Amino acid sequence: MAYLICAILGSGVLVAICVPLFRKDNSIESAIIEETEWDLLQRKKEILLGNIQDLDFEFKCGKLSETDYHQVRGEMTAEVAVVLEHIEQIEKTLDLDVLIRRETDTRKGTAKPKAQIVCATCSAKNPPSNKFCSECGSRLNRS
Repeated sequence: MAYLICAILGSGVLVAICVPLFRKDNSIESAIIEETEWDLLQRKKEILLGNIQDLDFEFKCGKLSETDYHQVRGEMTAEVAVVLEHIEQIEKTLDLDVLIRRETDTRKGTAKPKAQIVCATCSAKNPPSNKFCSECGSRLNRS
């Protein structure tokens, strides 16, 4: 009899532990945590734009021929255009998540353009993330 009670209690505890692991949670919190297609496209856009910036720098340093540069840049630009078109389509659907994210970005100030750093050597404007000038390659002063 004692073994039966222990077995029933043990199986009850096991079921109580395992049920949440296999149940799909449809709550608002889980929807916020999940990454949406818009998030993935935004990340892909940032990566592609960074790749184009790197390609421009490599070309200016003389590591690429002009024909290779124009060919690869054209392919990358076309890929960015496709991603931007997908982002625009998602935003046109007036998805609530997108509208909320856009509003929070605006309120946080992330939607505003960041101040650019001017190179002391060639006076070119560079994004704040750059450590070196994208025009001449000299180290940027962060003052």
